[in-house]
Amino acid sequence: MSNTGDTIEQMDRQIESEFLDEVRDILNGIDVLIGNLRSRSVPVAETLARIRRDMLNVEIRGSTLDQPLVTIVAHRLGEYLADIKDVDPAKLDDIQAFIDQIRQALEGNVDSSAAGSAKVVRALPARRVVEFNPADVKVTDVEVMLVVPDKAMSRIVERELAACGYRVSNVQSPFQALEMAVRTRPDMVIVSGVLGDLSGVDIACALSSMPATRNLPVALLTSFSWGHPSLNDLPSRVPVIRKGTNFGDDLAEALSRLHIT
Repeated sequence: MSNTGDTIEQMDRQIESEFLDEVRDILNGIDVLIGNLRSRSVPVAETLARIRRDMLNVEIRGSTLDQPLVTIVAHRLGEYLADIKDVDPAKLDDIQAFIDQIRQALEGNVDSSAAGSAKVVRALPARRVVEFNPADVKVTDVEVMLVVPDKAMSRIVERELAACGYRVSNVQSPFQALEMAVRTRPDMVIVSGVLGDLSGVDIACALSSMPATRNLPVALLTSFSWGHPSLNDLPSRVPVIRKGTNFGDDLAEALSRLHIT
C-alpha cells in the first residue's frame, strides 16, 4: 500500500510539474505575441483569438489541477479579450498585466487564499466595454458577478453596470458561480432564474446560507414577479430584477436596496 501511495504521489507531482512547464511555455509565447502586436507584425484578430484559446486551455487545466488563482486570472483575461477588436499600447499593457499576474500565481508568489484571490481580482485591469469610451466612465472598485448564460441578456445587464463604472465578470456554470463567489468575493451577484442543473433560486439560497457568502448581496434576474410559484423559496432579502420593460427600474432599485454604490 505504501508503494502504491508513493507512486500516486509521484504521478501527481509529475502531472503538476508538466502543467507548470506547459503554462510557462504558453506565457512565454504570449510575451512574444504581445511584442509582435506592438510592432504590428502579426494579424491582430488572429493573434487575440490565439491568446484567448491559450487562456481557455490554461483555465480548463488549472481548474482540474487545483490551481484556483491561475484559473481565475486566465478566465478574466479571456473575458477581457472578448471585448476588444483592436489593440493599442494601453490594451497591450493590460494584457501583459494579466500574463504577469498568472506567472506570479504560477510561481506561488501571491496569496491564493480567498482573501488573496479577491485582492488580486480587484487589481486586474477592468474590462473595456465597447459601448463606452474609457474617458466617459470612471471605473470603480465595485465588482459584480453575473451568472447569466444567455449572451444577449448578459450584454444588456453588463452595459447597464458598466455605465455605472462597475467591474463585471460573467460565469456560465452555476457550480462555477459558487466557487467564484467564494474565491473572488464580489460585491454583488446577479443570477439568472433559469440556469441548468441548479436554478437561480438554488444559487441564491446556497449563497445566503453559507457562512462564507451569507452577507453577499444577490439579485435574481427573471421573467417572473414576486408571488410566482417558482420564486416561493427565494430568500426575501433577494431582490427580483424583471426582464423587459421593468428591467432598468428594477436594476436601479436592486442596486439601491443592496447598497451597491
